[in-house]
Amino acid sequence: MESAAKTIQPSQIFSVAKTKAAENIFFKKYLKQFPSAQIDPMVHQLYAEFTAKIDCTACANCCSYLEPGIDEAEIERLATCQQLDPVDFKRAHVAFDGEALFLKAKPCMFLQEKKCGIYLDRPQACAAYPHLEQENFKYKRNVWSNYQVCPIVFEVIEKLKKSLGFQYEQKGI
Repeated sequence: MESAAKTIQPSQIFSVAKTKAAENIFFKKYLKQFPSAQIDPMVHQLYAEFTAKIDCTACANCCSYLEPGIDEAEIERLATCQQLDPVDFKRAHVAFDGEALFLKAKPCMFLQEKKCGIYLDRPQACAAYPHLEQENFKYKRNVWSNYQVCPIVFEVIEKLKKSLGFQYEQKGI
């Protein structure tokens, strides 16, 4: 079993992910040759492996840098947590990007010492993060943005590259 010390540190992920941007473009193309029925179980297994190794409460990058999607029922629940009227909560803390509603605070207003202050009442988008248990992994656009935020996603993709025999040779300019 690998030690947790061999996984990427939350503070390093942004810079390391940036250096792998071109490589990941080629990996996304490489993934197309494999059926989802082959890739998804591999991702699910790697997700379980790295979730056991990486302590999210030592990271909290997702809560610090992302804005989770929410629905009207969640707005009501979160407003109650803040002892606010849902209309006032929505006006102060929710934005709409033309497609979805989301909490607009960065870091999250509920983040307390790298832990969720409303863990049992958190939005579904937070509860399902980093969304690696979903089907059709290779078609999920959010995976690639989460790669630069979440150490678990980063490690899953890096190990998936090795497991699938992906090799990237950076060509000189």
